[in-house]
Amino acid sequence: MRYPLLAGCLWLFSLSLVVQAADTVTLPDCLISLADEVKVPAQEPGVLMKIPVRDGQQVAKGDLLAQIDDIVPRAQQNVALYKLKVAEKEATDDINIRFSKAGAAVAEADCLQDAEANAKIPGTVQQTTVRQHLLEQRKMELSIEKAQKDLDVAGLQAKVSQAELEAATANVQRRRIVSPLDAVVVELSSHEGEWVQAGDPIMRLIRIDLLRVEGLLNVKNFRFSEIQDRAVQVVVTLAHGQREAFPGKIVFVKPLVQAGGTFLVRAEVQNRRQDGVWILCPGLSADMTIQLK
Repeated sequence: MRYPLLAGCLWLFSLSLVVQAADTVTLPDCLISLADEVKVPAQEPGVLMKIPVRDGQQVAKGDLLAQIDDIVPRAQQNVALYKLKVAEKEATDDINIRFSKAGAAVAEADCLQDAEANAKIPGTVQQTTVRQHLLEQRKMELSIEKAQKDLDVAGLQAKVSQAELEAATANVQRRRIVSPLDAVVVELSSHEGEWVQAGDPIMRLIRIDLLRVEGLLNVKNFRFSEIQDRAVQVVVTLAHGQREAFPGKIVFVKPLVQAGGTFLVRAEVQNRRQDGVWILCPGLSADMTIQLK
């Protein structure tokens, strides 16, 4: 059950503790929350062959999170690769053009020889033979054009084969589930050996190196423009009274006045480690001091 009246009273109490100085304003009990989280889905159906990460593990953007069975897509990728190699060979093979040019040169020489012979002694070469030689010359000239056209088509086919290879490679890559950001694994939804459908969640990641800090200000005391992009210092009290400070910046001022005349401000701060463990974590409260000038 929710108690909106009680929650409103707590916010009002927090606002009453806002401390304003000449150049700063301090908001107590600000909420620390996640700046980024993602449920990583499967992009293709199949059996999960490998999940090389575990709960609590820090992963970097691009790290392998899970591997779906890709035996068939890899075979298709190999087929596409060999088809491309064949197409590239055909696209660079100009032997038909060279052969046709050589044949055309011979046919042209025959026609010249016929013309020279008949010029010296008319009728030396019969007209039937002359026409055959002229036809052969024209045939070889057309064969050059056809060979060039075939070579152009082979070049286009090589591009088609290249596109098929890229599609096959993408099909393989879609079965490699990689991290979209630097984050921490906080929940595994599937396990090795399970069948997953496209869209099924595999795991949940949260970004812990960058966190949000949110608080409320009264619209009677501050304009939105006074707060936007201002530097902040966030102080959190840990176990045994240990206090740690973190610099940050206001990244969002909500352009909406809530009940009670308040508006939300949000800062982002860089987290840091202590003894290998992140100091800040979502859910903690902190005091946030905003630099007004």
